[in-house]
Amino acid sequence: MLSQNKNRIAYLSALTLLFSYAEMLLPRFVPFFRLGLGNIAVLLAFDLSLPSFLLLTIFKAITASLMAGTLFSPFFLISLGQSIVSGFVMYLMATLNSKTKNRLFSVYGISTAGSAISALIQIVLSSLYLGEGTTALLGPMLIFSIFSGILTAILSQILHIPEKTPDLIRRQNQSSKNKTVIFAILILVAVAAVFMINHLIILCVAFAAAIILQLISGRKFLILPHLSLWLFVVISCLFVPNGRVLYKIGNFSITQGALMIGIIKALKLSTATCLSQCAASLRINGDNFISLILAYFSGLNNEMRNTEGNILQKLKNALSINIIHE
Repeated sequence: MLSQNKNRIAYLSALTLLFSYAEMLLPRFVPFFRLGLGNIAVLLAFDLSLPSFLLLTIFKAITASLMAGTLFSPFFLISLGQSIVSGFVMYLMATLNSKTKNRLFSVYGISTAGSAISALIQIVLSSLYLGEGTTALLGPMLIFSIFSGILTAILSQILHIPEKTPDLIRRQNQSSKNKTVIFAILILVAVAAVFMINHLIILCVAFAAAIILQLISGRKFLILPHLSLWLFVVISCLFVPNGRVLYKIGNFSITQGALMIGIIKALKLSTATCLSQCAASLRINGDNFISLILAYFSGLNNEMRNTEGNILQKLKNALSINIIHE
């Protein structure tokens, strides 16, 4: 069954990348507060079997993290967790809905529920690293998830995804495969080593080195995402007082220990993100799922970028073409 749906799963996964890329063109100032436009393709994939559908959610997380440059950072684990759990909940709701002749839920209800579950999973997994102070953001994220869920559902009704998907076969020699695997392992080891460091000066040096490696790999260093990450992490840690009080604003205290913990955790995440950005230069070819997904995405993305008009018009045009790669 999975082999029969291979091209379809790869194509839908590529569409999650396309929609996520379109979302990246929109401004975002706070980490985790994402519209989740990649779920548009997920909302239109309930005709797949459960194993195929879950495979789609897994590849959605993997390929999106690869393209965003977060595959080897903790953000990937968060993305994977929320993608699988929210996807399973939406699939279950859609299955129950079909058995009751669409009397239980609308696409808006399914989308909003998935968005809310995604927000919950992100907060829970983030709190494992940042501490219980992160849970203070659950309320705002759930409110935001209502808006994002409704928007995603609306777009899933507007955009038409073609039923036919072309075959894509790309080959890669064994030497190139070995280099890719070795490079990925080196990045993973480097990221793991960063999270074992707790000395502030050493972390600063590691961060600087990671930025240099990111630039060498051909990826631009954008300061705004790191600033928003630092703001999110430090504020989350400040909700849990630790050590001497530095400043006090009403009932809220900024403590020295909490501030230092926040800075160290933020440095680790920023360093891991820079190292993970290097993985975005990986070239994964062959006839496997990842290479098929990237091949579809390449064609879709080129068509979207060569189309004039707003983002919605660009997406509609990209979905109307037949993509053939040799």
